[in-house]
Amino acid sequence: TLLEADHAALEAARRNVTDPRARLEWADVTRLGREAGPFDAVVSNPPFHAGRRAEPELGTRFIEAASRLLDRKGTAHFVANRHLPYERVLERCFARLEAEGRPGGYKILTASLPGSDAQRRHRK
Repeated sequence: TLLEADHAALEAARRNVTDPRARLEWADVTRLGREAGPFDAVVSNPPFHAGRRAEPELGTRFIEAASRLLDRKGTAHFVANRHLPYERVLERCFARLEAEGRPGGYKILTASLPGSDAQRRHRK
């Protein structure tokens, strides 16, 4: 399942993703609730611009949405610029986090055990 809020990007995906098992939907993931899932995995390069203005809170909303949409044993994979401060929200929303810096100024973030497991860990 590919969820995309930008219509032009969704149309490009429809041209490029030709596997008949793929389901492509026009949706703003930041507004979806748990009922849209659950998914086993989420893969995202969260946007952090609204027009030309940097808005890292947009990426934060993507991370929060991933934690809602995942199965409780699910895993989320994010690619982000190194300077974006996503680790704190990932630690709040997931029980496990692995961060790996990469050449070229970006990082790969892998988070697992969303929701209640993360909340229990933070209560300890």
